[in-house]
Amino acid sequence: MKVTMEQQRGVGMVEILVALLVLAIGVLGYAGLQLSALKSTESAQIRSQGTALARNALEAIALNPKERLTYLGADSWDNAQTSFGDQPPSNPDCLSSACSPSEMADWEIAHLQWQAGTVLPAGRIRVQPCKAGSFSSSCVVVAWGDQDISECLDGGDINTGLDSECAVMEVER
Repeated sequence: MKVTMEQQRGVGMVEILVALLVLAIGVLGYAGLQLSALKSTESAQIRSQGTALARNALEAIALNPKERLTYLGADSWDNAQTSFGDQPPSNPDCLSSACSPSEMADWEIAHLQWQAGTVLPAGRIRVQPCKAGSFSSSCVVVAWGDQDISECLDGGDINTGLDSECAVMEVER
């Protein structure tokens, strides 16, 4: 008596399960990459907004030379966080009426601090002394998130750590 085996037709259940497992691992890997890309994009956007805010402060200092010392004075900048969601400062209202250079400086400082607290997560901004090589200068410092603004300049030098959540720009000498 001779037994013949029929050839297998189609795909077996085990082969289907292995293929689904490989596909699931690939989809999970792709989802992880997407999540990482989203986090990087958010970080880049926040850093870009912080840099733009520092640039706005530099432009305000340059456009109001009579009050340069007001902008560069550490006591002009309130180091506390502003209340998020508050209305922008309006006293004096330098957008709809003429202001003296001193009033304009006070309004711009208050407005920059409001912008930092509104645009950035837990954002703060101030001007403080810093080193520029062997020279002493002043820098606009913007910090956000869990970053302590006093740690953005470490002994006058810029904190360049990978986990730093700061933007620092030197005021022209």
